[in-house]
Amino acid sequence: MSTDGLLPRALRALRRSWAFRRPPHAFVLTADRLVRVSLPREGRGGKPSSGVTVASRDLPPGTFRDDTGHPVAGPGLAQAVASLLQPKERVTAASLAVPDGFVKAAAVDVEPGAEKNPRELADVLRWKVGRLYGEPAPALRITWCPAGVAPDGGTRLLVLASPEETIASLEAAFAAHGIRIGALEPAALALSAIASSALGGTGFVVFTDGPNVSTVFLENGSVRFLRTRETAEDPEQALQEIRLAASFVGGPPGDGPGLDVSAEAVVVPGSSPVSDRFYGFRAESGGREPVSLLPAPVAKGFPPRGEDAALMVGLGLLVGAE
Repeated sequence: MSTDGLLPRALRALRRSWAFRRPPHAFVLTADRLVRVSLPREGRGGKPSSGVTVASRDLPPGTFRDDTGHPVAGPGLAQAVASLLQPKERVTAASLAVPDGFVKAAAVDVEPGAEKNPRELADVLRWKVGRLYGEPAPALRITWCPAGVAPDGGTRLLVLASPEETIASLEAAFAAHGIRIGALEPAALALSAIASSALGGTGFVVFTDGPNVSTVFLENGSVRFLRTRETAEDPEQALQEIRLAASFVGGPPGDGPGLDVSAEAVVVPGSSPVSDRFYGFRAESGGREPVSLLPAPVAKGFPPRGEDAALMVGLGLLVGAE
């Protein structure tokens, strides 16, 4: 997603082609803190650097209000941003990851040739994803990217949407300090950028983000499907949702080894109850051991910090700054 209308930059981000250079500053918003991950210029190109930065601040009480039915940032977020900036430091642009629950995703099949009229296509997609918000749907920012072929030969699109009021309030908190948010993504998608390298471009990511569990499917470095469900408190239900998502992408169970059994996977954080259940399932079914992302921060020059999911998400946002 991108705050530039959530369109051109977002398409490149979701495709992971990284045809543009991102700023070396990333912020990761979680349910209770704001994390900054920065990679100075001398640390680019995969070479370790002593100048890398990771810092975290707890969010003040009441940072977000939800009386509108969706989160809206107040002055507390701007305060958290200020606390992560050094005196006289000039940061003009940054990327931002938000909790997966801030964004709704849908796979939408469109007729062949529908992409030739972008304005009409945007209206149709906005209407379809708007139904996920109920009636009346709030004003939305949306973006989409190709995610395969529809059964009728048309195009399958992955559509992301977030209330305009939510995105605008996030932008305002950073703009108060002269920072323009150029790329904004749900945490699971940001994480998938760094997970893609570990998976060789193809596989899937299971990410527990507060109450939500997201599954991202990648193929040749591109995102094919994203599913987020509020199932973190019930690992067994979460596993079933992951397997449903896998059947949507890889075909129905029974047609050979399932995608959730045979495909390479990244599971973050590894210590969550959902991850424990998934590890157990893979062991029981003879699947492969999930790939660890723990070496990734060290390779970028960050000191070992244990399993910090926000750091991994921040590194994903920084892909493309190199």
